[in-house]
Amino acid sequence: MEYVDGNERRFGAEDLFFSTTDTKGVIRRTNRVFDSLSRYTTEELVGSPHNIIRHDDMPAGAFKLVWDELQQGRSSCIYVLNRAKDGLDYWVFATMVPLADGYLSVRVRPTNHAMFTPVKEIYSRVRAAERAYAEEGHGGREVAEHGAALLIKELAELQYHDLHNFARAALPRELALLVVEGVRVPPRAESDSPMFAVLQAVAAIERDTDELIYQLGEYQELINGLGSWAGGVRSVINRANRVGLLMGEVTSPDGESSVPTVSERVKERSAQAVEVLRQLNSSLVALYEAASEVRFRSSMMRLHTLMAGIFAAAVLDGEEGSTDAIGDLAEAMLSDLESLVPSCQEAADLAERLEGDLRGVVSNLDRVKRPFQRWIRALQDEGAQALVDDVDAEAVLQEAVAVGEQGFPETASLAELAAKARGVVVTLDESVIRERVATVRQALSQLGA
Repeated sequence: MEYVDGNERRFGAEDLFFSTTDTKGVIRRTNRVFDSLSRYTTEELVGSPHNIIRHDDMPAGAFKLVWDELQQGRSSCIYVLNRAKDGLDYWVFATMVPLADGYLSVRVRPTNHAMFTPVKEIYSRVRAAERAYAEEGHGGREVAEHGAALLIKELAELQYHDLHNFARAALPRELALLVVEGVRVPPRAESDSPMFAVLQAVAAIERDTDELIYQLGEYQELINGLGSWAGGVRSVINRANRVGLLMGEVTSPDGESSVPTVSERVKERSAQAVEVLRQLNSSLVALYEAASEVRFRSSMMRLHTLMAGIFAAAVLDGEEGSTDAIGDLAEAMLSDLESLVPSCQEAADLAERLEGDLRGVVSNLDRVKRPFQRWIRALQDEGAQALVDDVDAEAVLQEAVAVGEQGFPETASLAELAAKARGVVVTLDESVIRERVATVRQALSQLGA
C-alpha cells in the first residue's frame, strides 16, 4: 500500500523489504517492495552501491556509526531517509546485520513516533552542522567523523549513550507496533512447492516465538522496575549510612541503658546493608543490560522470521523471481538464535542471583529499622547525651526520629521486584527452532537456492 504525501512516498506496515550487500556495500539482492519504493529496477539496483538511494539530508555521521557497528560484528538499527529514482523521499526504520560474506538489511515503516520525531529533528541539526564543517574545507571522512560525534552527543541527551543503546530501545518498540497492526507470516494454500515448506517452517518459528514476544513485555516491566529502583538506591544508601552516623553521635546518660549495645549492633547492620546495596546497584545495572539485550536479539530474530515468511509467500504468489535471498534470511535467523540463547541464559542467571541479593537487602534493612526505632525510644525515655564535641544531642535525636519514621519504604517494592526477577525467565526451545531452520535450508536445496 503506497501513497504520496507532498514529496514523501509512504507505505504500509505490511510492506517489509530488504536488501543484501557485499562487504563493500554493493547490492546483491533485493525484493519487490524495495524495487517499488526506490523506483529502480532490480537490474539497476543489483551491482550498484547501496548509496544509490542515499538522501543528501541524511547525516554522513549516521552511516559512519552504522558501519562502525557492523565492522565490529554487531547488528545496528537507525531511521533512514532515502531518495527514490523519481525524486520522492521515503523514511524507513532500517535494521542491519552481518552475514558471512556481507550484510542484510530489513526495513519497515517507522511507526514509533515518540522516537522517530526527535530523531528527525536531530538529523536536521547534525546535517546542517556537517554542511557548515564541509564549507570550512574539511574532507568527506572528517565530515562523517564530525557528524558521528555530534550524533552521539545528541543521542546522549535522549539518554542513549551510543548507537547500540539506541537500537536496543528502538527495535523492540517498532516490532511491537508491527505486531499490534497484525503483521504476521502470511498463510498460503498448501502446495508441493519446496517454497511452501519454507513458508510452513517460518510460520512455525513465528508460533514458537509468540510466547517470547509476550515475555518481552514482562521483561520491559522488569527493566522499568529495575531502572526506577536503581535511581533510588543512592537515597537508601545515604539513609542507611546516616543511621550509623547518628548512633555514633549520641548515647544515653543512664549507665544501665541498652542504648550502647543496640548502637553497636545497628551500626554493624547498617554498614552491612550499605555494602549489599552498593553491590545490588551493580547487579541491577547488569540485569538491566542483559534484559535489554534479550529484548533486542529476540526482536531481531522475530523481524527476520517475519521477513522470510513474507518473502516466501511472495515467491509462491509469483511476485518474486529469485529465491536466493531466503538463504540470507535463514542465515540471519540462525545467527540471531546463536546470540539469543546465551543472552537468555545470562539474563536467567542474573535474575536468580538478583533475587537472592534483593531478599538480602530487604532482610538487612529490616534488621536495621526495628532496633533503630528501639534505640530512639530508649533515648526519648532516658535522654540523649552527645558523644562528639559541638553536637546538639537534642537536634540529633529529632533527626533520628524523622529518619526512623521514614524508615525504608522501598523494601516493599524491592520484595515485589525480587519475585518478578525470579519469574521472568525466557522460554526458548533452541533445538526446535534449529530444526525449523534446517527444514528451510533443506527446502532451499531442492530449489537450488
